[in-house]
Amino acid sequence: MRTMMSSLRIVFFYTFFGILWILFSDALLSFFIDDANTLSALQTYKGLFFVVITSLLLYFLIKRKIDEINAIQERLLEHQQRLEYVIEGANLGYWDWDYVHNSQWVNDKWLFFLGLKREDIEASVTDWSNRIHPSDKIIAQKAIESTIRHNKPYVIEFRMLHKDGHWVWIEGSGAVVKRDEKTGAPLRLAGTHRDISERKHSQAEMLFLALNDPLTKLPNRIYLREEFEKRCMNELPSMAFLFLDLDYFKTINDMYGHSVGDKVIKIVAKRFEKCLQENDFLARVGGDEFVVLTEGHLHVSTLCEALVASLLEPIFLEKDVFSLGVSIGVALSPHDGTNFEALFKNADTAMYEAKSRGKNRYVFYTQDMTDTIFRASKLDTEMKRAIERDEFIVYYQPQIDLQTGGVVGIEALVRWNDPIKGMIPPNAFIPRAEENRMIIPLGEMVMKKALSQLKVWQDEKLFKGRMAINISGIQMEEENFVEKIETLRQGIGVDASSIELEMTESYIMTKAASSIAMLQELKQLGFSISVDDFGTGYSSLSYLKQLPLDKLKIDRSFIKDLPDDMEDRAILRAIVSLAQGLGLDVLAEGVEEEEQKLFLLENGCLMAQGFLFAKPMSAQACEEYLRQN
Repeated sequence: MRTMMSSLRIVFFYTFFGILWILFSDALLSFFIDDANTLSALQTYKGLFFVVITSLLLYFLIKRKIDEINAIQERLLEHQQRLEYVIEGANLGYWDWDYVHNSQWVNDKWLFFLGLKREDIEASVTDWSNRIHPSDKIIAQKAIESTIRHNKPYVIEFRMLHKDGHWVWIEGSGAVVKRDEKTGAPLRLAGTHRDISERKHSQAEMLFLALNDPLTKLPNRIYLREEFEKRCMNELPSMAFLFLDLDYFKTINDMYGHSVGDKVIKIVAKRFEKCLQENDFLARVGGDEFVVLTEGHLHVSTLCEALVASLLEPIFLEKDVFSLGVSIGVALSPHDGTNFEALFKNADTAMYEAKSRGKNRYVFYTQDMTDTIFRASKLDTEMKRAIERDEFIVYYQPQIDLQTGGVVGIEALVRWNDPIKGMIPPNAFIPRAEENRMIIPLGEMVMKKALSQLKVWQDEKLFKGRMAINISGIQMEEENFVEKIETLRQGIGVDASSIELEMTESYIMTKAASSIAMLQELKQLGFSISVDDFGTGYSSLSYLKQLPLDKLKIDRSFIKDLPDDMEDRAILRAIVSLAQGLGLDVLAEGVEEEEQKLFLLENGCLMAQGFLFAKPMSAQACEEYLRQN
């Protein structure tokens, strides 16, 4: 419209000035020139002048317009090239849809995404839409309808069929770019396509890693929770949580390394999978921990037996053979919990119960198990508070020379003097203290009190024997155990030769190799070493002769039925004979009757402790006992 008005304006001015020139110039010439020949000549020259002037004028006008058009065309070409560069640089496929005639045009990049050539497609939009994945057609259709109705651009993701048959993920955008000015009907749509297959594959890999164990490819704990919650939404009547923990796997990791351990885990996972039914869900939730989520309750025992049986056959890995077991805890929904955390926790609790019963078995959860854990947790809190409040006290039990009746040693025994419950015996808290490692600060406290008391008695010339102090295996596993004992001894100022350290037979034999080096170090420092509860473990004679021991303490279980029990008599004689052969002292624990004392003397056991001589007593009572003896 603007171009037409500009053209009409030029014609109008040209016509106006042309007529004005003709009329004005003729009148002017007629006014001044009377000669007809002269007038005719001048009019000819006037016409030529007019033609020259108007030609020049038209030339400059037309040139100006042509220059403007060329400049506009150059700018359009520049914009078009810039747009093409942007589309090429952004790796975009471009499409243009003539909505009225239902025809399309696409660029080469669009064709490249689908492995097509120009001759492979038709101009009809139907050919374009037929390449969309059946599940995604509704997405594309709704996007087109929405942009036509609301005149807003869309961005969607969908799949299109590649020429070789695989599906390509496309990010498509588009909008109505031209409408009928009167009716508003769409005339033309255009947009871009981007190949986002790599991004989709990366997202799928990231999602897989977020929900699955990278080693076994099994679902992880997050995926397990989602699966459980999904099944809960489906209102399944009953489910079972099976918490599986491998037995003896830690030994494989420690001895052969984690790379071998990983291979074993993968084999175990495959064996577990073979035991499952179609709807069972297996997840790996820890290093050697798995969970099976199964529907229903009636088949759970059968499933557990199959899982346990799957590891009965050894695992052969290159030249090595590994034997494993699995302990399984079972929690049933809704009886044992209705949410994920409750069932997971209760199944885990039942699994630990299975381990405590001997491993390689399955146990169903009961409320008593949680009550036991609650009591243990409460005991932990109370013990920690008792250590802080110094509620633990040391009792002392004399050790007697059966030939002279003199006191040759004193054993320090810990007691818990609770302000509410009263005196608590050691068997009520020592096992738990070893489990939660509170035995370390407790043991240090007992040793400090016992050695301090020993120092008092030595200074008062009341006692010249050894103070026997029990040492837990947990304490011995500390790296600086020997250094801590020696520092404490030096700080109190007692001689190492007056201290006897008692270790249990079971721990020394279990850790025989490491125990030899540690005990030799203690021995070199001057400490006396004794084996407590001897006879209850499984001593290796080859190790026994290598250990730097001074004394064997015969467990009370072999003393209580003496002298009547024939087997106990034989065991006692054998231990005494062994000790004498190794050059060790022997002491009998739990002596309560005179007949036991006489039998011990007759068979070469010359030291004893027990109620026959003295019960464990406070420091004050023991001091009085020493003064009287």
